[in-house]
Amino acid sequence: MTRCLKVLLATVGSRGDVQPMLALAQSLTEFGHIPTLAAPIDFESWITKQGFRFAPLGLDVQAYLSQNQNILTGNTLTMIRESTRFFKANMLPQAKQLHTACAGADCIVYAGLTLPIAPSVAQSRGLPALRVNYTSAMTPSDDHPPATVPWRGLPKWLNNFLWHTDRWLARRVLGSSIDAMRAELGLPPLLDFWGHMTHTFPAVNAFDKTVFPPSDRWGLNYKQANFLFFKDPMPLETELEQWLDEGAPPVYVGFGSMSGRGTDRIANIVIDAIQATGMRCLVGAGWAGLGSGAIPAGWRVVREAPHALLFPRMAVVVHHGGSGTVAQAMRAGAPQVVLPLILDQFHHAHKLYQAGIAPRPVSMEKITAPQLAAAIQAAMALPTEPIQAAASRLRSSDGCTDVVRIIETMVPL
Repeated sequence: MTRCLKVLLATVGSRGDVQPMLALAQSLTEFGHIPTLAAPIDFESWITKQGFRFAPLGLDVQAYLSQNQNILTGNTLTMIRESTRFFKANMLPQAKQLHTACAGADCIVYAGLTLPIAPSVAQSRGLPALRVNYTSAMTPSDDHPPATVPWRGLPKWLNNFLWHTDRWLARRVLGSSIDAMRAELGLPPLLDFWGHMTHTFPAVNAFDKTVFPPSDRWGLNYKQANFLFFKDPMPLETELEQWLDEGAPPVYVGFGSMSGRGTDRIANIVIDAIQATGMRCLVGAGWAGLGSGAIPAGWRVVREAPHALLFPRMAVVVHHGGSGTVAQAMRAGAPQVVLPLILDQFHHAHKLYQAGIAPRPVSMEKITAPQLAAAIQAAMALPTEPIQAAASRLRSSDGCTDVVRIIETMVPL
């Protein structure tokens, strides 16, 4: 028998980082626990409207991305440089915020960009903690390189070398900032930088292990759940329902906060490509503002709508490869076209291609209109068996309950 737990759910990032934690909050509440979400301030209204406690953690992410668009251009060196600057400037303030938010909590569950700070805060508070991995891309394996490397299909020895290099660079770039943060928390410097972040506390892999198989190197420290699906109470708008009913299933195109070298460029490619297919299109605006310009007659733009209701009605889902969008499209049984831009998106695109759920990916920065039109046609021609098998598997899964059960075993009665 478990007691009522006060669980602090901490994450920093875009909506794809926050929504899985919101899903966990729903399940924790159903099991009689009390969650608090520590997240960037631009998500406060959304979280509190769902009835959950909120604690500020980090800056306004949407405002930050709009002011630092070069971080999302797909240039790896630029992204690493800007990410380093972000961490150095925000690590200590976020650690102080998270330390304050932990007051009265029984445990911390963390994800996203809290990885460098949450283990130290948990140590300083003397709290058990659990890391939630939304993707297998961030976990060392000789089957794939680090997420900062966009190339896939490399030999195992090279993947291992790149992981060692990634660890060395992370220590050189962030080590002094983390040690300074730990000093503020009353903790000693780290002897094993990477081990502290990845093995001080247990982790749970919250993704489909069939398409994203676990590595033998992960060991017992990694538990397995499945994707965390948010039960979104928002319905589809009446006009959108009518539009969907009036014609053939459309192509959905949405890239969240991603646009590469500019929203206008990718928007023009999307328009030319889908017009070439003769299909209708539903554009998900996202933070990048896709669809803000002129669009062809008969198309629609949605600012916000639950993917769980949209994707089952789509012919194809075209997206950037974020883990949340991947999960929703897989569960919907929709063929996918993935145009990766940064980090784990290349990993997801490659794994979906290997699983027969998406055609061979082309990056958002390199795609042309004819290539995108051909990819949409190729996605519609894929065999249905792998796609429907994944959909069935995810519809019968309950990753949130799996994680709640793990949380309950972390805290002694």
